[in-house]
Parts: sequence; structure tokens; C-alpha cells
Amino acid sequence: MEENSDGILEGVFAVEKPAFVSSADVLQKLQSTFATSKIFAPLSNSQRKRPSKGDDQVFKMGHGGTLDPLAAGILIVGVGRATKHLQSYLACSKTYETVVLFGASTDSYDCTGAIGQRGPYKHVTKELVEERLAQFHGTIMQVPPVYSALKINGIKACEYAREGKALPRELESREMTVDECTLLEWFGGGQHSFNVLGDEELVQAPAARIRLKVCSGFYVRSFAHDLGIACGTRSHMAALLRTRQANFSIGRLTESRDLVTALTYADLDAGEDVWGPKLRPQLEAWVVANPKSTGHINGRDGDAKRRFMEEKELRPKQRFRGEWVADTKKERIKQQGGKYKGKWGRKTANASTTAVDTSADVHAQNVSKAASLPAEV
Repeated sequence: MEENSDGILEGVFAVEKPAFVSSADVLQKLQSTFATSKIFAPLSNSQRKRPSKGDDQVFKMGHGGTLDPLAAGILIVGVGRATKHLQSYLACSKTYETVVLFGASTDSYDCTGAIGQRGPYKHVTKELVEERLAQFHGTIMQVPPVYSALKINGIKACEYAREGKALPRELESREMTVDECTLLEWFGGGQHSFNVLGDEELVQAPAARIRLKVCSGFYVRSFAHDLGIACGTRSHMAALLRTRQANFSIGRLTESRDLVTALTYADLDAGEDVWGPKLRPQLEAWVVANPKSTGHINGRDGDAKRRFMEEKELRPKQRFRGEWVADTKKERIKQQGGKYKGKWGRKTANASTTAVDTSADVHAQNVSKAASLPAEV
């Protein structure tokens, strides 16, 4: 591994977000935690102060795919130059564990919304749910929930819903891929505490914990809503945990040795002596794999500039009035007779002539008026 000569560490890592904490709050906690750390001191000293950001925005930082406040689990974070690489994590596959509570649906498809419709649930059994889950495996069509960030006419769908306005048009179904849809645990009525809504009728409703391996853009809330309909009732998502995204996973997941364990809030609260040894190897590996570009010339690094010049030599040249077209813009304008300069020159000349003619006419009128006045006695 090459040595990082300037000591600046930046890169991509993951944090295990707690439930009912927003993704923005996680970034804020990381900003305050890293601001006084030794690991990020070289990065802090090397970067310029961004006038548009507050004092609490010490580092350039972002996340690779937001998590709803209700959800917990993997949140990928990029710091420094790595923020430009976060886009690649939006399209990767993800693994979730969700709890579906049967008996009632909500307007948001999860336990944060208001109850919309109710349905019978005594006929819903473990065997029935396992049978219906087969419908959601493979390539399926899914309609996103109304409470989503998808835009209609430039406005998020959730904003229409919060203001009580009807959508200008219905959200279209989208093709999704589900690689795994497995029932992990079954809860009979009264055997769980997932009745977050506090509804008395849902105390005896069954619930199911399900693992999903899905593509990017998949809405687990829509899955929870659709599963209830497939089982002849209504349902909503009571809990959600993202256990894996790309090569990052939560600590208890042991699917592969290639997975990198995410930092927890407990690690961050324990201090740099705890989270530092876990994070430093990840950042060092990222810096080596993504070296800084050197020798920038007109926005291109040295290698790109050389490739551009080589390709330019291979291009077929064009002729202008029997001569080869000049390479630079200045030479081409000169070669073509400076037509733009001549154009503006003609305009200037015409304007000067008009100004002279106008002043002469005014002088003649003044002389005529003076001659017509009676002489004073």
C-alpha cells in the first residue's frame, strides 16, 4: 500500500443509523465528532472555509442514499473528495429486514401515518404469508407510495399529500427486482409490540418479519402495503432495518468476509480511541484506490491533456479557401479576415456618421430661428 504523504484521509464509510433519527442528523453528529479528531485534522487544515456554510459544517460531507427517520441501519457517508463518488452507491442492491403488521393500512404505508383502511386478519397465517411472498420474488411491478420524494410537475408527491391536494396524475408503476423475499419470524396476535399506532384493534393482529434483497428504488413501504392486499386484508410497515448496502453491513451480519462493518452510535460516543482504529483503515484504502489528480491543465489532468492532443493530431484537418484551417481561435479569426471585428467596425462607423448628421441639422435649425427673430431697438 502506497503511503499517503500529506496525511489527508478522506473516503467512504458507513454508519448504523438508529431509528427515528434523520439522515441529516447523522451527518451533523459526524461533523461535530470529526471536527476535533486527530484523524481528520490534516483534512480540516487543508480545505478552504466555505462562506455559504455555517461553522458547524467543517467538512464536505454527504450520504449515498437517504434513510427515512423511521428506518434504522446502514447509511453510507462520504467525506472530502469521496462525496463525488457517492452517486455510484445509489444504484447498488440493498438488503432490508422489515416488520409487516396486518389488520390496517395507513396513508403513508408505515406506522407514522394515519389509519386509512382496516381488514380482517384472523385468516392470516404463517403459511398464507409464505405462500403470498412468492408473488414478490423476481421481477415485479411496484407503485411508489404517495408519501415519497418522487416529483410530479416539479413538486414532490409527499408535498401534495401533506397539503391535502390531489396528485396531478397517478404515480406510475415501476419495474423492480427482488432477489430474496424470506419470512424470518412470525408473530401471532398479542405476541409482539409493533403496534406503534396504539390502536386497540391491532393488539391481536399478527405480524411478520421479512428479509428483502432488492434493487435500487424499491419501496419497502409499498411492499408492506401490497402484501396485506395479497393476503386478503390490509397492512403497513411497522419497522425497517437496512442491514446491507453495497459492501457495508451492520455488525451482526456475517454473510461474507468481504463486508465492511458500519460504525455505530456507540462507537462515536465512545471517542476516537474506539472509532478511530475502525475507520482509519477504510479511509487509507480509499485514498490509495483514488489518488489525487496532478498536473491539471485547463480543467484536465496531465494524462487527459496528452490523450486530447494525440487524438487531435489524428483528426482530419479542414480547409478554408485553399488553406488548412488554423489550430487556434485567434488564428482562425485572422485567417477569415476578422469578420466579426469588421462587422462591429461598420456599426461604429454608421453610428458616428448619423451622430454628425444629426448635430449639423440641429445647428442649421438654430441659425434659422435666430434669423427670424426681430432685432432689438
